[in-house]
Amino acid sequence: MNGIEIDGFSVDREEFPASPEELSHTMRQAFEAGAAMIPVGGATKLHLGNPPRAAHIALHTSGLRGVVEYEPDNMTVSVLSGTPLAELQSVLRGSQQFLPLDPPHPERATLGGIVSCNSSGPIRFRYGTVRDMLIGVKIAHPDGTRTKAGGKLVKNVTGYDMCKLYTGSLGTLGVLTELTFKVQPLCDALATVLIAYPSIHAALEAAQQSMKSGLLPDAMEAWNREALQAVPYPAASSGSPWVLMLRFGEVDAAVRWQVDKLKEMVQGSPGEILNTLSTEESEQFWEKAASARDAPFPGEEALVKCSVLYQSAAETARQMQEAGQRLGAKTSLFCHAGTFILYARYQWTDSEPGAADELLQVFQDLRRQTTSAGGHAVIEKIRTEVKNAIDVWGYEAPALEIMRRIKREFDPKGLLNPGRFVGGI
Repeated sequence: MNGIEIDGFSVDREEFPASPEELSHTMRQAFEAGAAMIPVGGATKLHLGNPPRAAHIALHTSGLRGVVEYEPDNMTVSVLSGTPLAELQSVLRGSQQFLPLDPPHPERATLGGIVSCNSSGPIRFRYGTVRDMLIGVKIAHPDGTRTKAGGKLVKNVTGYDMCKLYTGSLGTLGVLTELTFKVQPLCDALATVLIAYPSIHAALEAAQQSMKSGLLPDAMEAWNREALQAVPYPAASSGSPWVLMLRFGEVDAAVRWQVDKLKEMVQGSPGEILNTLSTEESEQFWEKAASARDAPFPGEEALVKCSVLYQSAAETARQMQEAGQRLGAKTSLFCHAGTFILYARYQWTDSEPGAADELLQVFQDLRRQTTSAGGHAVIEKIRTEVKNAIDVWGYEAPALEIMRRIKREFDPKGLLNPGRFVGGI
């Protein structure tokens, strides 16, 4: 991969180390020269974060690829950080196991990038995020020093859980070289039920009722009509403005029982069952769904993530939709209906996007509304002009000073992804 550019910065050169040792050597040289380093995995999340203060060297991890150690009986696997998720899943499938992560673009997204960005997808509802399954890491630090944390045992409780420190740190503390995960058995059967609702409020209320009923879905997603255009199933052509999608994965009898119970609950409610997907259909559907909010788009777009409380979710969805109307953009809304994390994807197809100051005002208003309701808003993707005028993370909690102190301790020269993380870290 060549020609890495991040928010207007073109790197001076690109390095492709073939081993952790080569990576460490390259980083040591860059550290001595005071060169800013940008870690790059599958390049699926380069849009995430503030513009860098500098970008001299792109450190590609694509040469750090492959499974290091796999213990099916212990349900743990160690893998080099540049390994694409899909490649690891193929290995695990041979033992009827999988790593329960479904971020966008698994064929390109690397394990190191997934951990660094804390990337996840719909099945986080049941299985949690990457921080819940990462049990060991090996890291190359800015000066080339290599360390490790955690281990290869699920019940490893020695010392601090440093794995969580690196998770979601956007490559600002070190470059991950090897990762150890606990894995899960593959489900015998899958089923997905698609239910149309007249409003986001009705869809979220139904999701709450399903959780209280004893059902245990892998995923619960509520999407608007525009978002559903990314998946090739009848839900996409539904006349209803919202569709609630529940995925179940267990032994066959348990899946059938949950599907039947859900259908009973829908009777007499505002919902209308559109379709029930089989195991094979469910796999195809959720593979598309996981990448829908990041699907390729030729024009200009913006992506905003709002994390809120249940009681604020429907109103936040309305505000996100209203922001799209102000901007004259097509607005696709994706809601994790069990965790109340909402994504709004704004796309300009038939109209020109507004000036940078107009976009800035709209997203500042949306952030204020979200914050006043006890939530948090992150601008994951937007044009560089707007990024230059706002911290895309919007994080100003007291913990920020602690984060800055940690950054200074791990990266005293500020050379790893400089300026891209929270508060310009």
